[in-house]
Amino acid sequence: SSFPWLESSRMGQYLCPTTSPQGGRRAMGKEADKRMLKLLIQQQRDKFPGILEELERNGCKRGHWIWWCCPTEMAGACDELGSYVTKDTAFGLFGEDAAEEEWRKVLEKICDLLEAKGMTVLPRIDHGRIHYFLKFWKSLDNLPEWMETVLQRMSKFDWPPR
Repeated sequence: SSFPWLESSRMGQYLCPTTSPQGGRRAMGKEADKRMLKLLIQQQRDKFPGILEELERNGCKRGHWIWWCCPTEMAGACDELGSYVTKDTAFGLFGEDAAEEEWRKVLEKICDLLEAKGMTVLPRIDHGRIHYFLKFWKSLDNLPEWMETVLQRMSKFDWPPR
């Protein structure tokens, strides 16, 4: 497996015996936040082509990547990078220095699958991440139109906080 920290899964619940370097918490400080933004953008560039292919092939999410697609202020417990964004760094995910176009394709594909098949296209373990992704990104002003549309499309579903 390309995810050695993932020992097993049971009934759709991924078990993560070790946590991210931040242990599910984000590092503190503006310099650390800027470094994390660069790492997240690089991860998005590297992983999004394969993620999009997975979604198109399977019609659902199978891999372990939701944190890079739906970043919030909280690092995912199993995210090997411990990636997160802040209100100050979130806009760095848009523009030519980011992986914006690839990110957009993945988020729009997720929306297409949700609208066609329902919430089961994402494992239940990811539903809380979507809840907080929506809460975080909806709190920001002046998002690109495509992101506003993604947030509206995802908000049609009842994402539990856990």
